Amino acid sequence: MASVSINLGDAFLLDTPPYGEHLYIAIAKTSENKYLFVNVTSRRENSETTCILIPSPELPVFIRRESVIAYQFAREMSATDLARLITPGSSIPKGSCSASMLEKIQQGGLISKRLSNRYKTALRNFLATE
Repeated sequence: MASVSINLGDAFLLDTPPYGEHLYIAIAKTSENKYLFVNVTSRRENSETTCILIPSPELPVFIRRESVIAYQFAREMSATDLARLITPGSSIPKGSCSASMLEKIQQGGLISKRLSNRYKTALRNFLATE
C-alpha cells in the first residue's frame, strides 16, 4: 500500500469501522514517521466543547455545519497507516485548515479533558519544538 503525504492541518476522510467515515485532521508530528490526528464530528448535546468549529474559509469545505473536535478519538498514524484507512474515492487530503485554526485545535488538545495523557504529552512536546 502506498503512503500519503501529510502536512499539518490536512484533513482526511477515513473509513473507521464500525462507525463509517470520519474526518481526521493532522495536528502534530509525534515521531520521525508518525502524526497525531484528531476527529471532527457534528456537535451534539454531550459533545466536548473545548474546540468548536463553525464552517468558514479557515476550515475544509467538507465541514458544513457546527462541529467539534472529539479529542477522545485521537489516533497516531504513519502515512502508510493513513493510506490504508482513507475512504476510497475521497480526495487526498479532503481539505486543510488555516494556520490559525490549526493552532486553535492544537491548543484545545492541551486543555481537553478527553485527549489521552499520552497524546497530550506528544502534542506538548511537539509544540515546544516548533
